[in-house]
Amino acid sequence: MVHHVDIGTATRLALSGALDDRIVNIGDDAPTSLHELVELAGASMAPVSEPLASPWRLHMDVSLARRLGFQPVVRTVRQAAELDVM
Repeated sequence: MVHHVDIGTATRLALSGALDDRIVNIGDDAPTSLHELVELAGASMAPVSEPLASPWRLHMDVSLARRLGFQPVVRTVRQAAELDVM
């Protein structure tokens, strides 16, 4: 996930040339499951499928963005919830 504040930061970096005109993945510091998002919203959700054999296969690699200077201000979805900025 990525917070809109951090999308703004990444956009400014891209416009300044800091991302070397590359396409980069931006994201926060921790993967978040759909069930975690539902829980943070105060709702519940029944499982609809078998657990994924390799759930982190779907996790983006954001290391290039970090090497090029991107650091998220809102580091996790849980932090966004705690700061009431969701």
